[in-house]
Amino acid sequence: MKYNVNKLINVVRDETKIDLRKVGGRLVSRSLPQLTFDRVRTTLLRAMGLRIGRSSLIHGELNITGFGDAKELLTIGEEAYINGPFHIDLGAAVDIGDRVGIGHHVLIMTVSHESGNAHRRCGKATYAPVSIGDGAWIGSGVKILPGVKIGEGAVVASGAVVTRDVPPNTMVGGVPAKLIRVLATGSKGE
Repeated sequence: MKYNVNKLINVVRDETKIDLRKVGGRLVSRSLPQLTFDRVRTTLLRAMGLRIGRSSLIHGELNITGFGDAKELLTIGEEAYINGPFHIDLGAAVDIGDRVGIGHHVLIMTVSHESGNAHRRCGKATYAPVSIGDGAWIGSGVKILPGVKIGEGAVVASGAVVTRDVPPNTMVGGVPAKLIRVLATGSKGE
């Protein structure tokens, strides 16, 4: 009997509101030891329908939560190097560019809430995409909030909480992240 994996995934998601790509992604990435079996892990995640570019590697646990469809909303470019654990709360698009480096324990949020009244301060959910430009480097322990665009060649220092856009070729850090310095630009390979 021949099974259509995408059809099965859609039926399960519709019936249970569970995205098997998210659950499977976590199981696959978590079952293999950190910093080993990188090609196997990444190949299995691609086979599950995640869009991961050529020569990119996922080096640890990938945890995708939220109501968004991982196949449609998550894109990882070519030659990206992503450490784990890596958590993405997916309610809107997350676009990770080419040659992006991501450290351990990074969190990307695309979901927030409006402020409610005194009876219930956590109001209606809001969603905004996140994009990380080509060549950017995201340090360990960084939190990126909804709607943020990180420019090409930018560096986000470890532990930063990024609440607004980061210009290309700059370094930011702190809580909330602020400009530390403008970085030199150079040609490819410098």
